Amino acid sequence: MVRIQADYAGKGLQLIAINVNDASELPDDAFQDMKNRAHENRFNFPYLRDDDQQVAKTYGAKRTPEVFLFDANRVLRYHGAIDDNYRDPNAVKINYLRNALDTLLEAADIQTPDTAPVGCYIKWK
Repeated sequence: MVRIQADYAGKGLQLIAINVNDASELPDDAFQDMKNRAHENRFNFPYLRDDDQQVAKTYGAKRTPEVFLFDANRVLRYHGAIDDNYRDPNAVKINYLRNALDTLLEAADIQTPDTAPVGCYIKWK
């Protein structure tokens, strides 16, 4: 995500990460730990906390990570996974989010607007 933000920031795009997990279920997702993680990993994008989980519920999020890409008019243009291999960045063959971003910048229709998000299920309160 850091590389994606760095590559697309100059093109007017902004990545935002939102942590929605219940911190009582996953203590590592508590706000202070989020701040530490953002600092240690040099996040170059806002990393927010959805403590009441309303944002996740509004968009129907189920997993983490799960991407929601909106255009300048706040129309959802892509939803799903960042790429086809979240476990090993070196084994990625399809960059779903990058493909969607490039297509969006070309003002074209995204050919694959929806992929299955992968990762852990959200820990609901």
